[in-house]
Amino acid sequence: MSEFPEQIYRHATYSTVRAWRERLGRYRLVGSRCRNCGEIWFPRRSVCPHCASREMEEYECAHQGEVLCHWENIFRGVALMGYAEQVPRVPAVIRLNDGVHILSEVIETSPQDVYDGMPVRMVLRKQKRESNSNWMYGFKFVPIRRAEQ
Repeated sequence: MSEFPEQIYRHATYSTVRAWRERLGRYRLVGSRCRNCGEIWFPRRSVCPHCASREMEEYECAHQGEVLCHWENIFRGVALMGYAEQVPRVPAVIRLNDGVHILSEVIETSPQDVYDGMPVRMVLRKQKRESNSNWMYGFKFVPIRRAEQ
């Protein structure tokens, strides 16, 4: 059992069709690369915003990067019903090794240990529980320890 408790349930509904269409991006960080100009986009796009080309191909983004900026949970200390025991979360903007920027969460470390420039790697973790009690998985980032580099 992890020392980090389970996140609270999500009470809204989610489209299973949309979840199926977005699964590659959520599980493997698959985005798009323009065949015309070479720009990389995440999440996937069908038209390049840079050159308006429709010649896009799938591109699996790098799974390692560094924290550009981070902040601790902005709602910490707010005692809303059902949220009082929520663990502090650390959202961060992460620059992957191929230059793509992603907004995600840094987990499995205390908020005080996260710093800008910290090397991180992608992991697949539980993100939220749907109203039908099914878990939805997705990417989050964990610090890279010196032994892993």
